[in-house]
Amino acid sequence: MTGRDHDHVTRVMRTVSCDASAARSRLAASWQRSFAHHRLDPAAATPQDRDTRRLAEQEEMLGRLLHVASPRLDELFSTIGQSGHGVFMTDARGLILRARQRAADEADFIRSGLVAGGDWSEEAQGTNGIGTCLTEKRPLIIHRDQHYLARNIAMSCIDAPVFDHEGTLIAALDVSSPRAESDGFNQLIGAMVSGIASKIEIDLFRDIHSDRQIVLVGD
Repeated sequence: MTGRDHDHVTRVMRTVSCDASAARSRLAASWQRSFAHHRLDPAAATPQDRDTRRLAEQEEMLGRLLHVASPRLDELFSTIGQSGHGVFMTDARGLILRARQRAADEADFIRSGLVAGGDWSEEAQGTNGIGTCLTEKRPLIIHRDQHYLARNIAMSCIDAPVFDHEGTLIAALDVSSPRAESDGFNQLIGAMVSGIASKIEIDLFRDIHSDRQIVLVGD
């Protein structure tokens, strides 16, 4: 463990040991869940293996969503991929179903476990963009040392939830980068991620109701 990792683990343990911290910060509340509820060690060093069986099951179950979302993932990746960011879509439990990244960046994402079949739920990874977005059902950014696990603090993760036509949470859209980015740049990408997530929801609604006439009403 590097000195930076050790400092991070010390900070996490100090935070989760303070009962009042969760009431003051959503991030601290997520760290508390990771420690007390999910019983994760912030110093855990080994990424989990890919769950290829569950990946195949979810790909079949969510085939319609993945078909509809694919052009939007390509759209987002074409905009931000050259800056070293990867685009990922998960199921409602944080399993990565689709990944877009440059070949030059693939090794970094593989080392981080950001691959199809990787489990990025809070239960598996602690506080992270994908899992915490799904837990809290809101767009968010988990930047570097806001992650719970020390091995994830090199990443910036920017996420938005995706809901189906009945308002049920079905996926998360994630953009991650192993590079240091400014807060302003992350906020800009965050707006793009939320916009693409909304487009996926609209596309899915239209696909499900393709046999009906949809009337759009303006202001």
